[in-house]
Amino acid sequence: MRAKRDSPILSEITSLGGFGRAWSVGIILFSAARALLAWPALGRYGVNPWLFLALDLLTAPPYGISQAVTVKILRDPTRPPRDAFAWGAVVVAMFLAPYAYIFLVSGEMPALAYAGLLAWIVLFGLLAVLRMARQVRAPLPSVHEVPNPLPDLSPPRSAAEAGN
Repeated sequence: MRAKRDSPILSEITSLGGFGRAWSVGIILFSAARALLAWPALGRYGVNPWLFLALDLLTAPPYGISQAVTVKILRDPTRPPRDAFAWGAVVVAMFLAPYAYIFLVSGEMPALAYAGLLAWIVLFGLLAVLRMARQVRAPLPSVHEVPNPLPDLSPPRSAAEAGN
């Protein structure tokens, strides 16, 4: 039991916080939407849409979590970038797995369908890389720059504070 709590993988995942979890949920929702949009074309080319949806939804959580952990590691000035390599490899594998399934099981797809699928992979792969790079390069907020999320509801102490 103790070994699980001390796992570096679980430590990385649990340190993501709310933003990392929200990112992962967004990835899952995007994957479901993508599968539903592709549904009509999948069966036409010999791809089981249910299996594609299952694969897409099963790879989405590790994809989203790995993206968030990769960004977190690369933003940490105390950690070497090589610490993010394995997480980045998971990002790539989970991103490509649903598409690899389509290429492996599809029958004879027209060249235009292959080109469209490749264009989709390149476009969304590039967008993911650019988003991650932008987040890695974003300046880290200092303690003094983080705004107080709660408004000051205390009563004014003087007439000047009250605007009189």
